[in-house]
Amino acid sequence: MFQVSTPQSSEDWQAYYQLRWQVLRAPWGEPRGSEQDDLEQDAEHRFIKNKEGDVLGVARLHFNNHEQAQVRYMAVAEGNRNQHIGSRLLHDLEKIAWTQNADELVLFARERALEFYKRHGYELKEKAHLAYGDVQHYKMVKQKPSEPGWFRHPNWTQVLQNIWRESIPISDAMGIKVESYTDWQFTTSADLDANLNLHNTMFAGSIYSLATLTGWGATYLALKEAGLEGSIVLADASIKYLKPLNTDPRGCVDLQACKGKLSDLEADGKTSYVVPVTIYDGDNVVAEFEGVFAVKK
Repeated sequence: MFQVSTPQSSEDWQAYYQLRWQVLRAPWGEPRGSEQDDLEQDAEHRFIKNKEGDVLGVARLHFNNHEQAQVRYMAVAEGNRNQHIGSRLLHDLEKIAWTQNADELVLFARERALEFYKRHGYELKEKAHLAYGDVQHYKMVKQKPSEPGWFRHPNWTQVLQNIWRESIPISDAMGIKVESYTDWQFTTSADLDANLNLHNTMFAGSIYSLATLTGWGATYLALKEAGLEGSIVLADASIKYLKPLNTDPRGCVDLQACKGKLSDLEADGKTSYVVPVTIYDGDNVVAEFEGVFAVKK
């Protein structure tokens, strides 16, 4: 899995700026150095490297004022696109902005990137500057969501959270919440204190409930992505308990690992969706769940 990190060594910084220049400046004949500005020292910098140490993507965040932050210099290396690298970088920068109490994020997107940013909740405001005589930029803005991790379609995650609270009372009693929704994963959290057994670890039944609701939520969001609606019920499931959970309960779905033909819902009026859920205690895997969710029109 790709990890977002901050450049540390001089080699890191050199490679970071090299990719920024190579993607965003070199094709228009701009010299080295043009990829930097006066805000470098006051900004948050993030990049992604592969196992060999090659920089695959870079991005930067700075604050224009106390209420507004700005994303700049988002670049992904040629040949490494369509792997959610840009999304991971953007997600990390957004969490920084929201946790530092920004009310909105602004950026100036090139025309080819408009759909990418729209998909992540940015609203097109106006045509902005023309760079190098032929690269049109557009001002885009995103308002702060209810939770920092609600990256993709925060309005859907808010509805999902409300459904759980209003229609599945146990979720509220257990303190189960949507933690994040991105292009690559869906995660939830639970209140450990509300789910402790006599050994001061999380009830096995609570772990099962967390896994079930996490899988249910992933199915709900998959239907939304497909433009479909249906009733979702757990049809079958299996779980392996690997370790006690005694610190930080989290459920995680790798969205690429889910299986099922949701399009069958339109043709047949029903379908099924298989969702693997990993339960973590902080960073440690403590349980593995697989749920088969039946969906009816």
